[in-house]
Amino acid sequence: MTAPADVRTARRRFLLIGCALPAAITLVGVGLMVAWLPQVPPTVATHWSGSGPDGFGPAWSVPLGTAVLGFGLVALFAGIMLVGTRDGRWGPMLRLLAALSLGTDVLLVVGITWSFGMQRGLADPLDAPDIGLPVLVSILLALGAGVGGWFAQPNVTTDGRTPVRTVEPLDLAAHERAVWVRTTTMTRAGMVAIVVSIVALAIGTVVVAVTGSTAWWVMLGVTVLLILLAVTTFVFRVRVDDRGLVVRSPLGLPRFGVPLEDVAAVAVRNVHPTAEFGGWGIRLGPDGAFGIVLRAGEALQVTRRNGRRFVVTVDDAATAAALLEALSARERVDPR
Repeated sequence: MTAPADVRTARRRFLLIGCALPAAITLVGVGLMVAWLPQVPPTVATHWSGSGPDGFGPAWSVPLGTAVLGFGLVALFAGIMLVGTRDGRWGPMLRLLAALSLGTDVLLVVGITWSFGMQRGLADPLDAPDIGLPVLVSILLALGAGVGGWFAQPNVTTDGRTPVRTVEPLDLAAHERAVWVRTTTMTRAGMVAIVVSIVALAIGTVVVAVTGSTAWWVMLGVTVLLILLAVTTFVFRVRVDDRGLVVRSPLGLPRFGVPLEDVAAVAVRNVHPTAEFGGWGIRLGPDGAFGIVLRAGEALQVTRRNGRRFVVTVDDAATAAALLEALSARERVDPR
């Protein structure tokens, strides 16, 4: 088992790599742009296409937008870590989140700062040079920062996936039918984190729209998509019957499940959303497990015949596992 001291070290390194460094990079970028404001045209290019600049906005809005996006991302990643690890658990997804935070910040701040700075001394933003080189360099630096951020953190994993326990199947008669149904709802902390991220993206969309960049349409589309995903993934209905396991939102979609004939093993386990899956919602873990993870704690785990695992956090998972085990055993003996 990982010692508490190792988790504390991992937390400090997360705050350094995923929060302090991105905040410092954002501060430097915004500071440079504020210092350059007297040297750039009142209206600057904010978006480029193959034929040159095609989006423009007030010069002051660029450092403002960069600050909102940069510090907003820092706050988001810090919030996910602080809220999601209060019980002392840790896993590789947190290491990945810190590296992702640093790489994303480098990509945004370097690219925006460079494209802003190269417009110093211009009288007309239409004369802004091509940004192919800044974009390429930003991508390479972001990849380097992300990889470096990953290896700069300790490889700490607690026992968040234990205990995993099998259950005795329910005693069902040969033709007896049984159904188990429960509703699982996302924890309040998860809802708050997702809502905050959506609000931050919406604010960023408004800021980008003020700059005159056409990229705000893309950000608006992402914001609307996230709202739809939130509405359809905060609550799921979990059902076990002679068809197998079915997990669906109250709207009917999205819908997931494991057919009875595809069930290889059933177990009950404890789940830590942040450490194992990097957050709440519809998640894919680094070990290949697919999960409907709406809270920490008890979960039903189904292993498919191909070895892939499906996990859903739900109350009374032991009863669901016992019924599914009984139904799958009967299916193996007498397949329809």
